[in-house]
Amino acid sequence: MQDYHQLDIWTRAMAYTVQVYQFAAKLPAEERYNLAAQVRRAAVSVPLNIADGAGCDGNPEFARFLGYAYRSLKEVVTCLELCQRLHTSVAGSAAEALLDEGNQISRMIHAFIRRVTIPPEDEPESGTHNS
Repeated sequence: MQDYHQLDIWTRAMAYTVQVYQFAAKLPAEERYNLAAQVRRAAVSVPLNIADGAGCDGNPEFARFLGYAYRSLKEVVTCLELCQRLHTSVAGSAAEALLDEGNQISRMIHAFIRRVTIPPEDEPESGTHNS
């Protein structure tokens, strides 16, 4: 169990979610209850799952919640790609920047999953060498 406020991935995910919300607000009105709502829900899921997982008792369960966050982030990226295709005049460079940041956070989460699931290699104990 650890304080999720200390995790860089949580901090970046929170800032990213705010940016996604700002982007979604600029989508056309017909997307308010469709793509805009979906991308917001998926974005919110990322920091929520990181925080939820940080409260778990062990690394396997934490990794499971990090996996949920990772998959939600992939959903956000896919929604943004749809926005680029459907609403080119609105999406523009804002979508590109969000796609880049989403992919960076995705890589960070994936690396963190590996770190919490792969046990560290056995290190030799210091001071116990018999010569």
